[in-house]
Parts: sequence; structure tokens; C-alpha cells
Amino acid sequence: MKNYVALVLIALVLFSCKNDEDFEIEFDADAKTIISGNVSNVDALGIDKLTVYTYDYLATDYQEFSADINADGSFKLEVPLTSPAELTVVGNAPFNILAIPGDSIHVTYTAVDVDSLRSKTNYKFTGDRSVVNERLVAYKAQFPLDVQPFYESEEETATADFLSYVSKSQKTLEDFNAKFIQDSDEPVLKNYIKAQEKYYLPTTLLDFANYRSYYDFEAPDADGEYYTFLDNVPELKTTDLVNTGTVQRLIYNLTYRLRSEARATAGAEMDDDAMDVKAIELAAAQKEKGLLYDYVIHDLAYGSFADHNLIVYEKSKELISKSITNAAIKKSVIDRYNDEKRLLDSPELPKEAELLTFKSDDPENYLDEIVANANGKVIYIDNWATWCGPCKVEFKNASPQLHEKFKDDVEFIYLCHNSERAAYIPSIAQFQIKGKHYFLEDKASSVIASQINLEGFPTYTIFNKEGEMVQSDYIHRPSYPETTEILTKLINE
Repeated sequence: MKNYVALVLIALVLFSCKNDEDFEIEFDADAKTIISGNVSNVDALGIDKLTVYTYDYLATDYQEFSADINADGSFKLEVPLTSPAELTVVGNAPFNILAIPGDSIHVTYTAVDVDSLRSKTNYKFTGDRSVVNERLVAYKAQFPLDVQPFYESEEETATADFLSYVSKSQKTLEDFNAKFIQDSDEPVLKNYIKAQEKYYLPTTLLDFANYRSYYDFEAPDADGEYYTFLDNVPELKTTDLVNTGTVQRLIYNLTYRLRSEARATAGAEMDDDAMDVKAIELAAAQKEKGLLYDYVIHDLAYGSFADHNLIVYEKSKELISKSITNAAIKKSVIDRYNDEKRLLDSPELPKEAELLTFKSDDPENYLDEIVANANGKVIYIDNWATWCGPCKVEFKNASPQLHEKFKDDVEFIYLCHNSERAAYIPSIAQFQIKGKHYFLEDKASSVIASQINLEGFPTYTIFNKEGEMVQSDYIHRPSYPETTEILTKLINE
């Protein structure tokens, strides 16, 4: 069903903002930001740490900061903020808070029903930004729009139904926001809600199309009229960046959409590098729209660096330099390129990393060789790929912590699958991955994948002291608490 009559109406009513005032906030970017509090039901919940995630637009990644939860449920940690931000706090049920550099925020949260944490958790804030965060929790709980039912609809009218819903939603959102904010004098909350009003619907329109395309539902054509709404997206300002949940998703969905458009216009024969070069060209054509497309070009360039690939940047270097107007964003891309080039030219491995090859010529024997060389130790195999995002998430903090805890009792093996050899050693150097490393060619990878029932990356495979495979799945990753439990149990057997 390709008839998008509702688009005309959407173009007329979407993405206006009744109050175009920006609320500047004074802050000291070098001041410490403290998040502290107390978790009730801590024994029943079985959690021992709390983690705060902040999004770094220039790193195109979430930064993670953790604190142990004490026996009495208390916790305290410092988050290095440089601007007002939306933080995600994860202990049991995740929740969001707004913070400004220098804040000291205290939160007590109580899980009323341990079996229903997300819907039955109460939050109480004291200290800085207490009213703001009480209001933020209420705002999210009362938010009037729900687009999820449309995402997986198999009705022939799914897209038309979704567009009809969206065409009626901007006024609903504006009215809700106006009523919600009428008694507030907190600029950080006003900026957050203003950004939600400006970008929630265009983000959702992109998200809907990208989701349906990715999961093979009938979706709008990548180069079709559906996307004319992008002409009406409001200018992005730095004050809008506080709404990480919506703005970051808008940038991400735009990069995905431009890659899809590049592929659609050039055909299936286009390789990934050529697709990214074309996507950067498409984004650069929108450079007059300012900060939003500065970030889109930045993220497209960063995405090409993910597997230590310099081709896209080197082919697009001049266009990127001319198109990005924000100095900090431009510098971020250049610095990342220089870092990647240094890493490729001179990768420095940790002392406890061993690059090994199998003695056997038959991949059927590789696991037996790993077991024989473990000398009766428990074995933990990390099956990874250089391009795998979830693999890298574990490599940042959880893998080093697990290795440090069990390095004397567990044989840590890293099998690199389905990757370019040129990115293999730089990836080990980038994350300083200690342990025994093997690079698998495609044939060997296929054999190992069959032996351990590998379904994707990462997959973690555990052998006991007798050389018997006891676990092989995605679940038992280094950050999963039960991984520590199962390794401890196998060590003590």
C-alpha cells in the first residue's frame, strides 16, 4: 500500500513549536556531578551495583559509570558531565533523570512489586533538581502518545493508519506539553520538553520506516514521498541536546535512512564503503540545516571507523571538512581519524595478550586443542567479530573485570570470526584485551560455529575442568552476574 495522502496534512501541521524561546542555563563544566541515593528491597532484588549512562554526542556512544550498592542499599557515584544532560540510571528498573554539571542529586527508589519492577517502582528525589526530576518521571508516565502498536502491524493499511495517527498527534503533544509545563520555571525541564515537542514525531516517523524495513515488514520506499516530512524538521539547537532519548535517536535514524537512500539510488551492487560515501554526500546536501546534519555527517564518518576502516573518510575528507560548520564536531571527526590511523600503524597489545595459531590443520580439532592446552582449567571462550557493537560494549569494562577476577583459574580464549584480518590486531589493541587470541578464517569459523551452536555475535562458550561444554549462548556475557556464579561453581568443583 503506497498511497500516502495524509502526508499533505502532516506537512502543514507537524513540527511547529508554539514557544520558540531557548532557555540558556549557566553552569560550570568542570564542576563535579554527584548522583547518590538508596535502593530499597536490595536483598530481594539481588542487585549489587547501580550504573548511570550518559550519551556523548561527539563519541557517538553511551558512557557508563557504576557504583556498588552497599548492604543498606545506599550508593554514590560521580558523573563527569560537561553540559546539561538526560541520564539513564539502571539498578533494577531503568529510569531517567536530568542533571546539570555541579548538581548533587539524591534519589530513593522503592520496588513496590519485585515481579513488576518497571511499572511499580516509586522514586523520590531530594537535593538539586528534585522538582525537575519528580516532574520528569511524571511526564514520562503521562506521555499521551503510543506509536508501538503500528510498528509490527501486518494490515495492508499499516502505514496509512500510522500516518493518520501521526497527523493528529502534534496538537495532542503541544496541548499536553503546554498544560504540563505551565507552572514550571525550571529551564532544563523546559528545554527537554521543547525538544520533545520539536523532534518526537519526526524521530518516530523515521523510526517506524527503519524498523519496518529492517524486520521485513512492508515499509515506505527509501527514496519515496514518505520522507518529504524531513523538509519541515525544526532547526536543532544546543539547548535541545539535553533530550538525549529523542535527539540521539533522531540523529541515528537519519544516518540509517541516508544509508538506505544511498543503497536505493545506486542499487544492490554498491558496497558498504561506497554506500557510506554516498550517504555523506546526501547529508552534505542538507548542510544549510545546520547542527542536525553536522551530527549526521559526524555519525556517518564515525560509523565507518567502527571496523578500523579509513576508506570512507579518506574519500570524503574534503566534503566533510566543508560541510560540518560546528568546530567541535569537525575536530571530533579529524581526531578520531588520526587515532584510528595511529592504531592501524602501531597497535600496542597488552602484555597478557597472546596471538596464537592452531597446530592442527583441521578446524574440527580446534576445540580439542584449546581444551588440551588449558591444563585442566575452566575455559571461557569469547566468540567475537571486529565489527560487532555488543562485543565492544563488553570489552570496555566487563571483560577486563572478569579477566582480572578469574585470571588465575580460568583460561580466557578469544576467537575472532567473520572479520577483516586488518582490523583484528588493532581491535585487540584498542580494547587492551588480555587472554589467548585466535583469528578464524571463514571455513574454520563455520566449523566452530556448528560445534558450539553459534547463532550470532557475541557468543560465550564455557567448558568445565574435564573439557566438557556446559554453556554456549549470548546470555553468559562478562557483565551478566550469573557468569561469575557459574565460573566460580565450576572452579570449585
